Amino acid sequence: MLRQLLRIVTHPATIIAGVVSGLLFGFYLPEPAHALVPFAKLYVALLSMSMLPILVTALTWGIGQMLRNATTRALFPRMTLSYLLLLLIPSASAVLVCIGLSPGESLGEGAAAALGQQLASEPAVVSGGPIMAFLQGMVPSNIFAALSGAQFISIVFFCVLLGLALGVIESPGADETLRILNALNEAFATIFHWVLIPLPLGLFALGAAHVAEADRELLGALVRYVGYFYLAGLLAVAGLTAVLSIVCRKAPWRVLSDLSQPLVIAFATDNPLAALYSAIEVLQERFRVDRSVVDTVTPFGVLANQHGQVLLLTFTVLFLAQVYGISLGTAATVIVAVSCLISGAAAVGGGPALATILAPILLNAKIPDALAVVVLATTQPAVAPMVSLLTVLGTAALTVITGEPRKSA
Repeated sequence: MLRQLLRIVTHPATIIAGVVSGLLFGFYLPEPAHALVPFAKLYVALLSMSMLPILVTALTWGIGQMLRNATTRALFPRMTLSYLLLLLIPSASAVLVCIGLSPGESLGEGAAAALGQQLASEPAVVSGGPIMAFLQGMVPSNIFAALSGAQFISIVFFCVLLGLALGVIESPGADETLRILNALNEAFATIFHWVLIPLPLGLFALGAAHVAEADRELLGALVRYVGYFYLAGLLAVAGLTAVLSIVCRKAPWRVLSDLSQPLVIAFATDNPLAALYSAIEVLQERFRVDRSVVDTVTPFGVLANQHGQVLLLTFTVLFLAQVYGISLGTAATVIVAVSCLISGAAAVGGGPALATILAPILLNAKIPDALAVVVLATTQPAVAPMVSLLTVLGTAALTVITGEPRKSA
């Protein structure tokens, strides 16, 4: 009975109907939609409730189990190479759209006025060393504080080390520890299935809340930015889908259909972590990737394989260069793209938080950084769904390629 109910509420048609009806409700009835904001936040909390335990148990178990098996141990080099090559897809998509279509060259007087008004109320971006700050924040001085504070990068770092240790030690207790982690993972997965029962209603509330809370005046001023960002995002989606289609020997539409549930959840919640377990389940059942590979690569990917952030950072830098009339040569464009790839691959957060990552890249390219916080903060509600979706799709591609799909698909 429960399995049949879950099949209905997680069917792509049901999910899409919930999201679309919520978006329309929020657009045409914004005032009633505001009343749904608390319910939307509550459902996101329910979806996220089991994500941290699933992340910890899946990643630790996956790495430990992968290393204790000679066959899966040999897949680590493939994962590393695939990780680097796949990140080039969103980076190249942003470069192609910005260079080919020049979205930032003419925003118009109305857009300039709206941005100028918003700029006066925004604090200046404080530049710093994002790479060193990232490294310092990656190592937890207290793992329990990191867990309670949901410091995901630190938690991943700790889980990777713990999984590596459990994978290489000779103690028989290591196997028992991995079995306990596996049992806990299955328990939290069961809780997540229960939370999925009201999924269509939750997605309806999320869609309505997103539209109701958006600053429409400023979004209108940056409609070119948002529109061309989505064009670059769709180009990246096409590239990643093509890779999956070739590797899995499936039609592109079939790839997207199989991944529809985690992709829609990621898009609707703006949070790739909310789609973590759904992605894990789909990659095992529909792409037939070995569980130890899925439980290792997928949790790592939704945090440190941020295809959406790479696209957003690269697109924003090139867009702002065009707004200011700065012509970047080939070498400067490559440097910007590589810098955004390195900085964005594990970037977390959105809006003004990303401006601190962009500041040194912009200043290095001699692009003023004053507008970065305005553009990112204003467009965050509009671009975040695509950022989240791309991260989940890129992680699915990384997982499938790592898991020898030609033999298992």
